[in-house]
Amino acid sequence: MFQVGVDCEEISRFRRLPYNKNKRFYRKIFTEPEINYCVSYKDPYPRFAVRFAAKEAAIKALNSITKAYYADIEVQKDKTAQPRLNVSKKRLKDVSRFAISLSLAHSRSHAIALVVVADKKNSAGEVNRALTKSASYINRKIAR
Repeated sequence: MFQVGVDCEEISRFRRLPYNKNKRFYRKIFTEPEINYCVSYKDPYPRFAVRFAAKEAAIKALNSITKAYYADIEVQKDKTAQPRLNVSKKRLKDVSRFAISLSLAHSRSHAIALVVVADKKNSAGEVNRALTKSASYINRKIAR
């Protein structure tokens, strides 16, 4: 079993909601470490947008497995500074059964995230086919 989720967000959507004036909104969606990471940059909005896209993509990918919410999902960086998802074990009790992959990117105007959730028993070929299909979908979305 594998699931794919993708989301693309306009960064301007977050710029129209300045963090300092909308802290309640941001705290509903992002964890404290995510907020601290984003606001540590001069322009936090691309980082907020790409993390929001990651949460949306994760919710889509996890939809057939569990009902996940923004607060259940946190974007972190691993030891090599690669993004990864931390999903609340309360919500997804058997999280160790799944491999969750995350890819993030943003331009000046848009942020995009791709999440692949695969049962660790899946063959590499099945996952590669899913990624190829997802990449085609993303390319069509960006071309709009």
